[in-house]
Amino acid sequence: MLATAVGGLPLPGQAQTVSYSAPIVITQGGTYTGNYQSLSSGTPCVRVTTNDPVVLTGCTFSGAGNLVEATEGVNLTIRNCTGQGLTPSIDGQAPGRFVDSYKAKNLVIEHNSFTQTSGILINRWSAGQAGQTLTVRYNRVRNIDGRWRNGGSTLSSFLQLNTVTQLAGVDIAYNEVINTADQSLVEDNINLYNSSGTAQSAIHVHDNFVRGAYPYPATATSYSGTGMTTDGDGNTLALAAGYIEADHNQFVGTGNAAMNLAAGHDIYYHDNRAVTSGTLPDGRRFNAGYAALGIFNYYNQLSNIFFNNRMENNTVGYVRWGSNAPYQDRQDLSPGACATCTGTISLPNPITTATEDAEATLWQQKLQQAGITVGPIGSTTTTSTTSTTAASLLVNPGFELDGAAVGAPTGWLTTTGAGTNANADYTEANGGTHGGTYHGTHYRPDAYSVYTYQVVAGLPNGTYKLSAWVKSSGGQTQALLRAQNFGGTALSTAIAASTSTWVQVSVSGIAVTNGQCEIGFYSNALAGQWLYFDDVELVKQTTNVAPTVALAAASSLTLGQAVALSATAADADGTVSKVEFFSGTTLLGAATAAPYQLSWTPTAAGTYALTAKATDNAGASTTSPALALTVTSSSTVVNPGFELDNAAVGAPTGWLTSGPDANADYSEAYAGAHSGTYHGTHWRTSAYQVYTYQTLSGLANGTYQFSAWVKSSGGQPLAQLRAQNYGGPLLTTSVANATGSWVQVSISGIAVTNGQCEIGFYSQGQANQWFYFDDVTFAPQTTPVGVVLNASFDDDQAAVQTPRQWSTQTWGSTQAYASYTEAYPGAHSGTYHGTHYRPEAYEVYTYQTVTNLSNGTYQLNAWVKSSGGQLQAQLRAQSLGGVLRSTTITAAPSSWVQVSISGIVVRNGQCEVGFYSQAPGGQWLYFDDVELVAQGNGAKSDLAAATNVAATKLYPNPANDQVVVTKSFDHPATTTFVITDLQGMPVAKYQQQVVAGDNKLKLNTSNLPNGLYLLHIEGDNTSVQRLEVKH
Repeated sequence: MLATAVGGLPLPGQAQTVSYSAPIVITQGGTYTGNYQSLSSGTPCVRVTTNDPVVLTGCTFSGAGNLVEATEGVNLTIRNCTGQGLTPSIDGQAPGRFVDSYKAKNLVIEHNSFTQTSGILINRWSAGQAGQTLTVRYNRVRNIDGRWRNGGSTLSSFLQLNTVTQLAGVDIAYNEVINTADQSLVEDNINLYNSSGTAQSAIHVHDNFVRGAYPYPATATSYSGTGMTTDGDGNTLALAAGYIEADHNQFVGTGNAAMNLAAGHDIYYHDNRAVTSGTLPDGRRFNAGYAALGIFNYYNQLSNIFFNNRMENNTVGYVRWGSNAPYQDRQDLSPGACATCTGTISLPNPITTATEDAEATLWQQKLQQAGITVGPIGSTTTTSTTSTTAASLLVNPGFELDGAAVGAPTGWLTTTGAGTNANADYTEANGGTHGGTYHGTHYRPDAYSVYTYQVVAGLPNGTYKLSAWVKSSGGQTQALLRAQNFGGTALSTAIAASTSTWVQVSVSGIAVTNGQCEIGFYSNALAGQWLYFDDVELVKQTTNVAPTVALAAASSLTLGQAVALSATAADADGTVSKVEFFSGTTLLGAATAAPYQLSWTPTAAGTYALTAKATDNAGASTTSPALALTVTSSSTVVNPGFELDNAAVGAPTGWLTSGPDANADYSEAYAGAHSGTYHGTHWRTSAYQVYTYQTLSGLANGTYQFSAWVKSSGGQPLAQLRAQNYGGPLLTTSVANATGSWVQVSISGIAVTNGQCEIGFYSQGQANQWFYFDDVTFAPQTTPVGVVLNASFDDDQAAVQTPRQWSTQTWGSTQAYASYTEAYPGAHSGTYHGTHYRPEAYEVYTYQTVTNLSNGTYQLNAWVKSSGGQLQAQLRAQSLGGVLRSTTITAAPSSWVQVSISGIVVRNGQCEVGFYSQAPGGQWLYFDDVELVAQGNGAKSDLAAATNVAATKLYPNPANDQVVVTKSFDHPATTTFVITDLQGMPVAKYQQQVVAGDNKLKLNTSNLPNGLYLLHIEGDNTSVQRLEVKH
């Protein structure tokens, strides 16, 4: 069977014009080719349910959830496909996996490219025919990412085998995995959990290149990921990890460890390379390193389960700052946990990012020599393994690969002139280097002519720049940096004398047309003259490609509602540094990290042109096509602008009048309207009292905001907006003196429960005092995420006993009026502040519940003044189901000071905040400007910071009948474990005793239906982890 045809395969991160089909379910065998997209985390792009052979070839997948799901018994080949993970559509979930299979019987995953997914999960296995097995090879992978959109994370791997037991013929080979710091979050890049081959056919993990295993943020010190780990708590030979061979792999820049052997039997790691410099590609220190290699019985398996495990002949250079094994700042073997690690070759210091780049070059050479292409065959994408430095195009650019001073440095060739010995060029440490320990040298005590060079092959045609750092005695007949044999005329740059300082010289404009370039250093010199050279790089000169950006938003809404702006942005040759959102030329806000989102509430009806502008790390920017947003006034208000009568009238259409002075209200054009021609007016030449109103019916129950534009002479005993008869008490907002310009005033938080609301304008005025009103709106009110309502206590525009949005609780004989708002003796901002005070002893709590919060970690801030002397004066916070958090407010009678509570973990979308006083008579507390803000990167909370994600593991995950929770606790305690659904409803609860230090705790999941859950751990620490159950 052939589905819709596919065009060319896309480059990772490059904008593509792709027409996607809806997600499909494959129920019969055949070959399928197509472009499939799913924007729902719960719906895969492709789901395969048939047991007949299925081949997915040349496909493009784009999804918020799993890209391909395979059910029990599938026989599936995925080849030459491209996958792009999207931002999850729900909280508490990572981007989907490229492949999520359950009890497959045959899987081939080869020559694919996938980016920003949570990898490949092979969950259990079904017995198939002879020769049916698992093959994962030749794939190009970028940024395994377990991060949630709302903070927090899920343990994710490039490849995880979960309880795939006694399977022969498993081949995991020639995969290229690159994880970029702060753009990914991987746990073990390769994790073999309770999975095994056979005594005759081990699981074979070989010739893979993995670069990057970083915490998030990448500078964090706590991290439990690796390059590769064997894992699992299996308690029989059949169930434990076993019969695994891993060889000739390269693990570069991996936090915690490169290769761990934590469980199982008959496991053999040999001839691998593990290089970690302790420095991030951008120069920041990488603090999460522990040790390159380790063998340890993490699950305390019996000696007949954990045995015959060894590591041999591995090459290691692993930086752990402050350690000294075998050299300063090194930890090549895990302390006390590598007894059977033999034949280890420790690279000499220093281990730098250049050393890491050299590993990338070796990988490129390996691919070229083997004739292997990673990624889709026919893709124009190169297999460059690092974008951090162009030195990776060269072999041994810093002359460090040999780990010693040598006469023939690895990767470089020599040609000499007549009468010159070949030993006129060599490497040495003499004179100091530009970087590392060694540099290249030209020198003889007699006259000489020598050329040191290499041919860089496999270059995409284009324009390049050759650069190197040099020192020179000067005086040579010629000392040149050269580029030739690239399809054009040879180019060179003369190297001038510089005896004490390293200087950089370059050859630009190298137009490669034949896929190669010979680069080198030439000296024609007299006796004793010398040239040093180091840190060579060949860089493709390209014009910075501007980022791509697309904006999604609703096309219409009612005034008062918020619009969610969501942008998708990418940069083909760098990173997106920010996305800004505009209405016309007005900046609405910006996001500096994905997901690029903003919630904005328009302040007036009309049509808005909305755009998103993406800027990359090099400063190039792109603006999305404009989207039109039409904002209409609430249709429930009749004649909101007083224009329907097309004249000044005594009884405006839609409005009623009440009071003893009916002719005191009318519409007119005098003094100009806020918009249009006419406005409503209250005025009389004598004292008057009048109320102009209308009743809105047929309303959906919910929370609304009533707003109007007003002017007033001021001086009236009362001039108000009013809202009543909506199922709650009368609400008012006073209108202050505003003779110069129109101002908008509002009543918010109108909780309609009976389907109607009466709104109006009330005046009690003296002779010639006037009140104008216009452009009335009544709209649903959307509470922004994380916003404390009436945070400055000014919403009532008056001193009141019960400020809007706040509730009061008292104890004993204390009356509710111990809490109120006032202007005395001045607010922190605005006019009013909250107050606790009574002349007699009192105990009072003023609070509100903030809802619609994204789950995550928050900080509560407030500005306070206090007389001091209270028994207790506190700022308080309590999330639903969490512990009460408080901060004591100390005496500050003359100045406003800010107090805070940080680390408030919200798991159910709400948090109660408030102020508590227990005081003798006459003592007081003032409070103002309350805010609850997400802690972490940008506007999103960093749940991982509060939940100690790195110290918590769930295995297996997905779980079948049980899950093992591995976690460290500070001290012994009785700890409660609660499993909830994604909406926070508890489905299972356990209590277990924990000890100080590491714990392994088994929880029964046999009674839970298949699905996604959250595991909450309370007690000594608070933690939340995503758990998947599959039976």
